[in-house]
Amino acid sequence: MKIGEWDSLGSVRGLIQRQLGELQAAEFAAHVTLNPENGRLRILVATDIGLLEYFFGPAGAEVEGPWLLRGEVWRWSRVKGIRLQTDAQVAENVESREVWRLVADEPKMELSGGTDEHHLSAVLPFARACIEHAG
Repeated sequence: MKIGEWDSLGSVRGLIQRQLGELQAAEFAAHVTLNPENGRLRILVATDIGLLEYFFGPAGAEVEGPWLLRGEVWRWSRVKGIRLQTDAQVAENVESREVWRLVADEPKMELSGGTDEHHLSAVLPFARACIEHAG
């Protein structure tokens, strides 16, 4: 999935797309995770210039107040320990269940997608882009 396909981002999606344009960065894939404890989003964008890592959440204690988008570009040579793992549960006469996990040591990352096609379509293209470009 690309950043424009993530409906959960609201108006910040356009801001990130504009920043990608300003950087003249070609986007390969994106992934967004929600921290259920505080409502903050972690937005990861794999590009030709590196891995962009954004955090989006309330600027202060008030969820209804202003929100802050903070980003950093990780050059691919700085992305360390990246690996794609899979586990599948297989039983006779039962549909198999599988999970894919993209894990990195730096920046610290663990993303997963299961047999649900939506989750896989979010994780696997992003994982492929990261594995192809990480140093």
